[in-house]
Amino acid sequence: MRARRILRVVSGRAVSVGLAVVLAPAALVPAAAAVPPGSVEGAAGSVGSAAAPIEGALGSLGPHGGSAAALDAGSGLVSAPGSVGTPIAACPGPAPRVSTFGDAPVPVVGWTENLAFDADGRLWVSTTFLNRVDAYDPDGRVVASVAVRAPGGIALGPDGRMHVAAGTGYLADRSDVVTFDPAAERPEARIEARLDARMNGLVVDAAGNRYLTSLDVPALTRVTAAGEVDDDWTRRAGIGVSNGIAIEGDTAYVTQSTTRTVVLKVPLDRPEATTTRELTTPPEIARGLDDLAVTPQALYVTSWTTGEVFRVDRGTGDACVLVGGIPRATAVVVADGFGEFGPDDLLVTSLHGPIRHVRLAEG
Repeated sequence: MRARRILRVVSGRAVSVGLAVVLAPAALVPAAAAVPPGSVEGAAGSVGSAAAPIEGALGSLGPHGGSAAALDAGSGLVSAPGSVGTPIAACPGPAPRVSTFGDAPVPVVGWTENLAFDADGRLWVSTTFLNRVDAYDPDGRVVASVAVRAPGGIALGPDGRMHVAAGTGYLADRSDVVTFDPAAERPEARIEARLDARMNGLVVDAAGNRYLTSLDVPALTRVTAAGEVDDDWTRRAGIGVSNGIAIEGDTAYVTQSTTRTVVLKVPLDRPEATTTRELTTPPEIARGLDDLAVTPQALYVTSWTTGEVFRVDRGTGDACVLVGGIPRATAVVVADGFGEFGPDDLLVTSLHGPIRHVRLAEG
């Protein structure tokens, strides 16, 4: 097995339906200066202030910047399910209750991309345009903030540190893997590995390996606990471009934002043995799947094009629409044990910013 620190960008083999159709190309925005691995990227900033200016970035969005309604109207993407094929049916039973968790940020500027719990029960949320990761208590208050460049996927590692894909979204042309100690009084994000391609989702296995998705690179990328790209594994994980990722034991579940609505099951020891579950195929309009959560019974999968959360039964593979009407849903977690929340409570982030609390109907 051979490893190296720098991953070269490879042209995608699948047709991406990523957010790039909405936002301006990353080349229009100056990339952040390179920072050597092992250095500190940024210290905890004051809550409520951006870690870096965003005015130039919003200017690159053209008429959509700062306006959620304009973003939807001008995107050309599907904003509601249905169309030319058989739509994904609603899940049986009463509809879940949906409310807003915490304060609602400014639309689009407050884009919340991903979320994960630390070992002390705080919820850490990536706010991509604001260049920071915020920690919430169960009452929805922001209690800490760490400066991270355009954060995306975030996960708790076996080392107790939070691991983040920095340089996600469409405001940079490369990514870093950074970590920080969530228990520190003033957490600082430390670069563990530099990647030449833009990454998106991130998970960590029990050995500390990081697995990253990309809408640019047609493979999953594994970064070892030592901060090196595992070239051999990455080559074998050539599944095409990908978006969301979740992990359970020795298996990763991965979504693809292509012309099909696809969830992949990837054995971490044999990524070439990946299997596919298709939720829709042409001529049905594809849902732009994003991140997902795994429970013993089901996968919960978000769609940033339709604003839905799907439930995929792990036994039968059947999929249904659990809830809709969450504009640009990006990620979901099961909030069991977070304050008074239980296994029927989901928290969902969105490009529009607000975090939604989805309470599943009992029984």
